[in-house]
Amino acid sequence: MGKYASGCVTRRGVLRVLGGSALGLAGLALAGCDAGSKGGSGSGGGAAAVIGKPHKGTCKIGVLQLADHAALDSARKGFEQELKSSGMRYKLDVQHANNDVLFCQGVAGAFAREKCNLAVALGTPALQAIASIVPQMPVVGAAITDLAAAGVANSNKKPGGNATGAMDLTPVEAQFDLLQRLLPSARRVGILYCTAETNSEVQASMAEDAAASRNLEATRFCAGNADGMREALSSMVGKVDVCYAPTDNTVALGMKAYAKAATAAGLPIICGEPGMVEAGGLATCGYDYAEVGRQAARMVRRIWREGELPGDIPARQPEEASRKTVTNEAAAGALGVDLSALDA
Repeated sequence: MGKYASGCVTRRGVLRVLGGSALGLAGLALAGCDAGSKGGSGSGGGAAAVIGKPHKGTCKIGVLQLADHAALDSARKGFEQELKSSGMRYKLDVQHANNDVLFCQGVAGAFAREKCNLAVALGTPALQAIASIVPQMPVVGAAITDLAAAGVANSNKKPGGNATGAMDLTPVEAQFDLLQRLLPSARRVGILYCTAETNSEVQASMAEDAAASRNLEATRFCAGNADGMREALSSMVGKVDVCYAPTDNTVALGMKAYAKAATAAGLPIICGEPGMVEAGGLATCGYDYAEVGRQAARMVRRIWREGELPGDIPARQPEEASRKTVTNEAAAGALGVDLSALDA
């Protein structure tokens, strides 16, 4: 039950098989589907053997983490802790994609080729890759903004396909309430996010609605990659009073650098989740990502031990009670923001 299973796929191995081409990707995905459907020994016979059947044996679980940042790290740790205490027998194959969607697609096919019984995807793009490349494999997402909006479920209440998950749709309204309490004179809000992430597009629209209901002016500053994000942040300076950064993986990965630059320019950042505040953002009202991971582990157990279909398990949002307000005193001091406003 170690963190890494023997024989796990590597980034170099995936890219060698893919050869950097769409044809290579398709070949790997098809090969993986064949392996998963034939069944096998020792790990429960692959993905096809899992659907709708209760199991007591060892479950081979492929875990794909989109990026290494605080929120997803916490979700993975919560998942592993809950799984360890669940009574299930399991073996994990943990892969880290370094925010590389092509790598996610390659790993999805490799999980099937290696006869993983289930997959767990940390981050929306990772879930999209597994659900589309290996449609017969049960997959549980964790830290997913909206399964239906991501195109992997008919609805969040009744997914209907091979995927379900523990969501982390950030409490945008509460975050804008926090923004106004800390920065009562702010009128112009810049929304910083990566356009390559469906989850971020959803949150950007929610942020615009939250701003409009409070008579705030909201402007999107976005790009499709990390280099463009730095330029987007730079172009924000002088045009807005505060930056709002949702739970965007690209932003989270670069948050330490973004926050340093923004603070130096006198620009506060209200964040989508606590890890981004720890990296230098001003404040958030966000969820405990360890609990998101624990919810995902409970879903895995329901699929493996109880024989439930992923499509019959509603996607779950964290309980409101698990929200917490997190502030960064160093950032507040540098920006001249009075955190005692939250005590009123």
